[in-house]
Amino acid sequence: MRSIAVGSVAAAIVMFALGFLFFGLLGMTMFDPLDAEAAASAQQALGGILPGTGNYAVPLDGEAFMRGPAAIINFVAAGGAPAMPVAMGMGFVNFLLTALLLAYGLAAVGGDFSRQARVVTWFGLAASAYMNLGDPIWYGFAWRQSLFEFVAGGVILIAGGLVLARWFTSKRAAVAA
Repeated sequence: MRSIAVGSVAAAIVMFALGFLFFGLLGMTMFDPLDAEAAASAQQALGGILPGTGNYAVPLDGEAFMRGPAAIINFVAAGGAPAMPVAMGMGFVNFLLTALLLAYGLAAVGGDFSRQARVVTWFGLAASAYMNLGDPIWYGFAWRQSLFEFVAGGVILIAGGLVLARWFTSKRAAVAA
């Protein structure tokens, strides 16, 4: 069998490239548009009232949240976001760790490429649905961002998994085993 580490690096590279496509080039399309004046006003207000980087429920009381208006705010204070090279490096490590876990899962499942591709496809869809579709269901959020992230996450997980499935089931891998 080929090296899990090398296959995971190959899968992580594919996942990273797709992540750049979805979140780097297309990422702003997941958000509802807000005019510049309203955005600047919200930014100033949040910066003046929130104590620092964090995740805030407004209001925190569940009953009041259900009555609305309500918000979940993912806030990054000035200087709180990692520099782009650091963020990109940490992002690649995230993809690499994910690819390693997928690789170990596929090694445990075994089988030919067709079997592993089916496992990867269903796992990728299930994981992406679980991770991304809960907010509009449980909190009543708008669907735009969640659907974008569902598609992006599903494509990224499936693509990385297919690279690994091919890596483990190619003729060269079979000869080595």
